[in-house]
Amino acid sequence: MGVASFTLRPAVPMGHVTGTPFVCALAVARALGGRVIWPHGVVSDEGAPLAAVRGRAGYDDDGIYVTCEVAAEEGRELDAAAVEAAARAAVDAWVTDVAAGRAAAGPLAPVLGDYFDALLGMGEKVEVVRGGRALARGTLAGVDVWGRATVRLDDGAREIEVAPEQAELRRVP
Repeated sequence: MGVASFTLRPAVPMGHVTGTPFVCALAVARALGGRVIWPHGVVSDEGAPLAAVRGRAGYDDDGIYVTCEVAAEEGRELDAAAVEAAARAAVDAWVTDVAAGRAAAGPLAPVLGDYFDALLGMGEKVEVVRGGRALARGTLAGVDVWGRATVRLDDGAREIEVAPEQAELRRVP
């Protein structure tokens, strides 16, 4: 199994740092010829897992940083240098967009169209899962500029928003 681990120092407002793993996942998906699943997973066109992207933010004497880890799924190899280069280039472009004011609405505003295009599962049935237990079932209806997924519940009358730190989504066949 291949793993790429690197530290980024995106010059963005602290509240926008949460966009970094989304941008990295999108870059990794492009590099591997795959797609993304909410929030930071990378899969094949058919939905087979390719890699997982994890980001951990912090602050030190040099400012904000995000340690990014890209782990290939078991049995898959990863060109760590190529994945890191793709992620760094994508984050640099995103930082430029943020500095130009294109992220005023939220951290994902500059990349949301590309994220939607790469997102697998939009309009499909999902379960909202926390702690291995399904809490709700519905249709993936969107992702906002802050990275929250909107799920329209099966009752058709309600929607819930889910942040990556609250729960995960599992596609329902």
